[in-house]
Amino acid sequence: FLFQGFYPGQLATVIALAVGTLILSLIVGDSSTHWRKRSGQSDAENQYLRHRLTEFSKDYHVLKVSHGQLEEFMAGQRLSLRQALQQLKPVLSSTPDGIMAGTELMAIFSQFCSVQVAGLYAMKSSKLPDAKPIAVHGDMGELSVFDPLLNLAIKERKLVSVKLQSIANDQHSSSLLAVVPIADSQNHLHGVLAIKDMHFMAFQQENLNILSLLGGYVGDMLTRSKGMGNSRTAWFLAELDTALRFARTNSVQSSLLCLRLKRFDQEKAVAQYIGSNIRSLDASWIPKPLDGNFTVVILLPLIEEQQCEAYLNRLSQSVLEKFDIELSAALESTRTKQISRSDSRTSCIEFIQSSGQAKAKASSQQAGPAQSDDNTGIESVA
Repeated sequence: FLFQGFYPGQLATVIALAVGTLILSLIVGDSSTHWRKRSGQSDAENQYLRHRLTEFSKDYHVLKVSHGQLEEFMAGQRLSLRQALQQLKPVLSSTPDGIMAGTELMAIFSQFCSVQVAGLYAMKSSKLPDAKPIAVHGDMGELSVFDPLLNLAIKERKLVSVKLQSIANDQHSSSLLAVVPIADSQNHLHGVLAIKDMHFMAFQQENLNILSLLGGYVGDMLTRSKGMGNSRTAWFLAELDTALRFARTNSVQSSLLCLRLKRFDQEKAVAQYIGSNIRSLDASWIPKPLDGNFTVVILLPLIEEQQCEAYLNRLSQSVLEKFDIELSAALESTRTKQISRSDSRTSCIEFIQSSGQAKAKASSQQAGPAQSDDNTGIESVA
């Protein structure tokens, strides 16, 4: 009625204006709500991105510092683990009891496993270690023979350590962090490495696995340095057993290389040269041939199957310089096998037999003496 009194002739126009204003208000309000919602989402996303950027910056600087430390470490790391073990072999063989070369052994553990305070102890008997250390690293004194970690490691012949959570919360009761038995593949215990302190970042499962691996590897080296497994066949089989054991327990990669030669005048000489021209960590075996063709079997520990090609290239160059013969022309076949945790001595011998059709009954033979084939230096497994 108000509109009728003041605007008697414009009632329809006023109603249309009011309805239009109402609709426009609804549209503006809806648009405002929508854009406020989008603005709030953008603010939240921006705040999250700033938070992630801060975290990324921190991670970047930590990584940069770690990379710098890694560069410093690699600059000061003169030897690889493989080279260090190669140099250790003659040292162990130079003494009647190889473990008495404790300083060299301790250097391996301290350099490659970040051991800060530790001691190397020989065994008085199969269950009792000598309390006096052969070698120490850091402030390490006499060993408590009643330490529970020590007794468990000697009993189990395996690396024993306190739990990672216990060391983080300082709740472990033992004075030792870890005990590494120096034992061979036959569970003969040469000694123990008792670790009292390590770098905090090094006390991780991966580093403990390396310690366990080194303990077993050094144990096998000590056994062979005492003259056990002197025959070429027994030595090769002992090395093969070691590679198989580490593949099962520590997933360590090793390769088996079978080179079958063609028949030619210098076949035997080339086979003997290939078998003898190996690195100190490798092992070679030349089974007695049944069909006249020689097969040279080479075990390459700590080498992946893909890396065998580089080894063959170096071997080819060496054979060319020695005999003026291309190795590829002298070989009838070349086969490689990556040793995995599912392999056994039997499967490896079957692989060798299929490569060279050689007489190899070593799968049922323990590491005992083998017969030499006349004076050729080529041994057969009888």
